[in-house]
Amino acid sequence: MINSLWVNIPELNEQLEQVQEIILQQIKPLKEPLSGLIRQQVTSGGKMIRPACLLLFNQFGSYNNLTQKLHAAAAMEVLHLATLIHDDVIDGSNLRRNVPTIQVRLGDRNAIYAGDYLLTVYFELISKVANNLNDVVFNALSIKKILQGELDQLQINHNLQASVKMYLREISGKTAQLIELSAQLGAILAQADEHIVHKARFIGHNLGMAFQIQDDVLDYLGSTKMGKPQSEDLKNGIYTLPLIYALNSSYEVKRFLELHPQLNNEQVQQVIQMVIAAGGVQQAQNLAYKYSSKALALIKQLPDIPARSYLQELTQRLLKRQQ
Repeated sequence: MINSLWVNIPELNEQLEQVQEIILQQIKPLKEPLSGLIRQQVTSGGKMIRPACLLLFNQFGSYNNLTQKLHAAAAMEVLHLATLIHDDVIDGSNLRRNVPTIQVRLGDRNAIYAGDYLLTVYFELISKVANNLNDVVFNALSIKKILQGELDQLQINHNLQASVKMYLREISGKTAQLIELSAQLGAILAQADEHIVHKARFIGHNLGMAFQIQDDVLDYLGSTKMGKPQSEDLKNGIYTLPLIYALNSSYEVKRFLELHPQLNNEQVQQVIQMVIAAGGVQQAQNLAYKYSSKALALIKQLPDIPARSYLQELTQRLLKRQQ
């Protein structure tokens, strides 16, 4: 099932269906129940932002190889899935995309191996679409930045001294880097002009930053459609931007967390209300808006083709989404 986000763009929706099928073919060698659990994650309605960005930016060049771009888009989504599986192990998550996580069903060890397997699938797909060794190195360096972002999160968790700068550095690697890679690789594979490849990089970065900040905001606004338990990050001691803003401005919030380092469900709700009252959520929303505005300003500079309008619509919808 493809997310309804793309229903108004039939050509892109069809290509994302093909991307999904490529991924399903890649996991066929796995035995049950693991293959079935990964299949659930693939088909459970994820937004597929990364492959969509690659496919949209691929329209800004003169070279069009359908097989190449579909496999490259599949590689981006496979890499994203691998990081999600590893994230779920680290965070102890029970749900992902409204279905049980792999480690809940099969344990941490098998989940880690499943994520590792998907990383090998990613590199296999990239090796098929890369035009030269530089493309492979480009992807490898991007993974390095993504993993650095994941490791940076360790400096923030349960850290009452966490700063906005620390958070932005973390999500720049953890989330924005993969969207940036997807956008830039799409333009590169299309042999787009260098200035378009350059813009793709920064559009992807700003879009990714806004996307992650909005995701963290929704965890405080009580969305029941996120596909994971509400306020799970806060309960696990994962400090995101709304809380960090509140920590910087409210002694009450900091003191409460000092006294309650491990939060129960009732205390989580107390912290959420304190963060909202301290203006943490509003400040985070304002920053997400700034990143979206930067992305939209750069998108406006792209050639006037339908893909530009789709990117504008996508950026606006991601900021306003409720899940």
